[in-house]
Amino acid sequence: GVEGAGDAQAGARGDEPGDARIASELGGDGQGIGVEIEDAAHAAHERQELAGRHVGNAYVQFIVHPSNPKQNLSKTELTGLFSGKVKNWSEIGGANLPVLLIGEPTSSPHKLIAETLAISYPPDLRVVQQAAATYQAAYHDRLLTSIVAGAPPDVFLVDNSDVPALINRGALLDLTPYLTRAGVDLACLDQTVLSFFTRGDALYALPKGYTPLLVVYNKDLFDRARIPYPTDDWTWDDFLRIAQRLTRDTDGDGVIDQWGSYFDRRPFVWIPWIWAGGGDVLCPDGRRASGCLDGPHTIAAIRWYTGWMTRYGIAPRAHNPLTSGDDFRLFTSGRIAMMTTGHSWVPRLRPYVANGLLRAGFVAIPHRAGFRPATVIYASGYAVPALVTRRKRSIELAAYLTDSLADALRGEGGGLELPAMTGAAQALVARDRLGWEAAFLRAATTGRAPWGGRVERWRDVEAALPDLLDRITLTGADPAVAARELAREVDRLLAGTR
Repeated sequence: GVEGAGDAQAGARGDEPGDARIASELGGDGQGIGVEIEDAAHAAHERQELAGRHVGNAYVQFIVHPSNPKQNLSKTELTGLFSGKVKNWSEIGGANLPVLLIGEPTSSPHKLIAETLAISYPPDLRVVQQAAATYQAAYHDRLLTSIVAGAPPDVFLVDNSDVPALINRGALLDLTPYLTRAGVDLACLDQTVLSFFTRGDALYALPKGYTPLLVVYNKDLFDRARIPYPTDDWTWDDFLRIAQRLTRDTDGDGVIDQWGSYFDRRPFVWIPWIWAGGGDVLCPDGRRASGCLDGPHTIAAIRWYTGWMTRYGIAPRAHNPLTSGDDFRLFTSGRIAMMTTGHSWVPRLRPYVANGLLRAGFVAIPHRAGFRPATVIYASGYAVPALVTRRKRSIELAAYLTDSLADALRGEGGGLELPAMTGAAQALVARDRLGWEAAFLRAATTGRAPWGGRVERWRDVEAALPDLLDRITLTGADPAVAARELAREVDRLLAGTR
């Protein structure tokens, strides 16, 4: 398609019926560009002087995005756009924004367009998506391997946790000098998320999307217990009181089968709870854990969080890592009333709500009284390798992929993240009748970058942290002693951290 960088995005809609001949003649009804398709068997007979039979017409429809001020495009203008001769929308009466032509010239639709418009595509038009289809750590390793081997993708997706290692290795291109020419307006992006990909004046990726972590709660269980829905200013005391009321033996067999919450040992889930209690696992410079992981606020927060199982009994005693989807099934089946999660659950929950199977809400993670609310924000963005050979095209592609139309389409599809474009995120909130998207935007105002986005050795630290909770919940270790011992181990892991 033809896409303009910036807010004025467009494909294009043909307003004149095509008249180019493909094969023997053109079919069409004035609605687009048509091509006659002949039945293969009849085509063979035609060579034996038998008459061919018209089977049907194939159409290519060009669509203009509503935000594009250039709403009508003639065939001549389409030809200029798709051939690459028109470089800026202003050349055909549109906004003063560059045209970025994206597509796969060898695909059937693009061949059809080229033949009908009698054009040749620019020789450098070729965008091939390579899906890694793997877990984050494996993707990270594959990406580094491709960079070391000198064969990285021209544009690739990074999480903020990928950034420290890639920057320290000089693997990412600083995009700042090229933003104006690419038509990128950084003011349109969420500034907190943008900061995750910057170092000083350098910008190493254009944000695609983000998600803070929140608490999702089952409204049906709250209603049955006649408990008001929580609000963003709730505290740990409120959470505990509600969770205890929602932990029940529903069938009277003497065994608890509904829990107020779920104890998750994965650090990316429980660390924001520690932040909301005034603690942290690393000290502000990210170079040590001693004095912070074993500090009094952190120990108190860990004691309270592990107490969900060991003291309060508001979470099932499950220690084995969840298989994929177990936490989601526990929630949607009504066995867990509240759970910590991100925006990835939004598209998964919508069908349940639409079919009347569940009523759910999202609310900020509660904070300990006397401390500020806090959560984490996980983000992703598009980066360009420092040694890229097609620099101009790669930067234009990264800009397009983070532009408002791309973000709007992701949002409309109920994406895994909130769009990084502020306008697209606000539009998503305006369309959402459930109030979920607004809850995520509110939570983001108290969000901060994860340690993985700041510390290159974070993956090693993260791998050691679950053992802390296991020692406390499984062996009864004292949180202060366990935290002190792990802090010394983390200090050794972080020795020499940049």
